[in-house]
Amino acid sequence: MVLSSPAVWDTPHVARTLFSTDALLDAAREVVLQRGPRAATITAIAAQAGAPVGSIYHRFDSVDDMLAQVWLRAVHRTHAVWPQTLPSDPLAIEVIVELALALFDHCVADPDDALLLDRLPREDVLNLRLSAQMLSQIRDAEQATIHLMVQLAQALLGRAKRDDVDLLVLAIVDMPFSFAKRYLQQAKRPPKARRGHLPDAVRAVIGSNALPRPSAAVPPPLDSPEHRSPSTADAR
Repeated sequence: MVLSSPAVWDTPHVARTLFSTDALLDAAREVVLQRGPRAATITAIAAQAGAPVGSIYHRFDSVDDMLAQVWLRAVHRTHAVWPQTLPSDPLAIEVIVELALALFDHCVADPDDALLLDRLPREDVLNLRLSAQMLSQIRDAEQATIHLMVQLAQALLGRAKRDDVDLLVLAIVDMPFSFAKRYLQQAKRPPKARRGHLPDAVRAVIGSNALPRPSAAVPPPLDSPEHRSPSTADAR
């Protein structure tokens, strides 16, 4: 007969809950969206996640580091947004329309990330107390975005001056988000008519500025292996 210590039987089993980095970042994002960036303290985020404060300090240097990481995650997810298919020989304006629709669909599918980038703008992130390494990651993400927009403007508009890039950003970034924003803020799905009106709005904004057809191959999304990293010269 095998005897076991009564303590083994009498002590209830306590499961150790593991909180993933993404789960903690989700909690930080939720606090920012519900109460604003100033309310995002380690204590508030831990309460939102249902996690001990120590589990956050184990992964993040500070609340500012955490906010920067949740912002970077949203930016990188946006970099992956791309039309599922493009015609083999498309009109340039139709490529622009497809890019706008892809961003709109991303906002609807992942509203929290889209709203976070609106609620926590880049300027506010750069004002956080961050390490040199984190600041470098933020600037790299920004330069990668600029580089892609310059490439797209050159391929689709035939020019890549400041006004040209700004026009393209208006059409494929600002307008898709603005078409969905009011509904996303109310935790509602935009009506289908919103998406249906976006192509005509994009065409009206671009007007005659688009080339008949792309002057170069449309660059791949930033998260793809074939997209090269922007150099300092490219970013100028």
